[in-house]
Amino acid sequence: MSTKAFCIDFNWDTKGPAFPGMFAEADPVEHLRWLKDLGANVVQTFCVSYNGYAWYAGSRVAPVLPGLKHDFLQEMTGLAHSEGMRVMGYFCLGANPVWEARHPEQFHAEADSTTWRIVFTDDYLDYFCRSVRDALEQTDVDGFMIDWFNRPQRKIWLECEKGLFRELMGSPMPDQLPMNSPEALEFDRRLLERAWVRIRETVESTRKAIIWTNHPFTEANDPLWNGHRLLREVDWVLNEDPKIELLNWLEAQIGPHTKIIQNLCGWKDHDASIWKKLDVGKLGLYGFAQADPLTTLPSPDYTPACAANWKNIDIIREAYHHPKTQTSSQEV
Repeated sequence: MSTKAFCIDFNWDTKGPAFPGMFAEADPVEHLRWLKDLGANVVQTFCVSYNGYAWYAGSRVAPVLPGLKHDFLQEMTGLAHSEGMRVMGYFCLGANPVWEARHPEQFHAEADSTTWRIVFTDDYLDYFCRSVRDALEQTDVDGFMIDWFNRPQRKIWLECEKGLFRELMGSPMPDQLPMNSPEALEFDRRLLERAWVRIRETVESTRKAIIWTNHPFTEANDPLWNGHRLLREVDWVLNEDPKIELLNWLEAQIGPHTKIIQNLCGWKDHDASIWKKLDVGKLGLYGFAQADPLTTLPSPDYTPACAANWKNIDIIREAYHHPKTQTSSQEV
């Protein structure tokens, strides 16, 4: 059966990142009912949301979301498993306001809150990997998405990056190194590979789990990601972009065991009807929609953008219940 995933998104409100405690009353029973009605067989929810707070009560690393009414991730996982569904959690690698407040010297404060800005130092990777291990030990989640797996959007070089440059490149960082130089590109490729290896090794030494990365590339033939080890080794990779033309390039980048997932909903340019053009025996399907703070579920009435998403949600419901996605030979 085809992979048919959906995320009810707790990361944002209309003004930016969701404040700590927003959506804390979310009920796993209601969420699973909504997702099951949609026809999803993979729930994508949260281990730690963008704001740095954990969605499971037993977290020993990331702080638990203030006011969390239910042990959301673990209860959702139990309910979904009873229905034969998988649950994928979520971590944001490229930004974490909780960690940034404690380590202001290791992130690019000049970058705004809507983009990746953390430097993948030893300190940060230690924290991130401890958080991953903790979620795998404290919950029964089947795997997790890593969002914002990318180099920082920087305007300056930080001192911590200069130390990493010497470590990874074997020489001091040149004075006034241009951000778009080949040497800077190679440094970032190595920095990303180093982060990937640390995360993969953490998972492998903890327990079996699917690692899913979200749209790390920005275009076909992206020099940062062409031939990159992460794309060859990751279990699932999401093309969040509406442009399905990226799939041809992505298929040439992945390894023999990597599954590509295509996003159908969430950006204003998405048209979920493209699912009919895809080989769903080969590719998985996905969508996401912002949660309404009043209901914690997707609602067409929350914002104009949510109303636009609703059309795609209706198409996804049709797709997820269609015989073509029921009889595919692809495993979930």
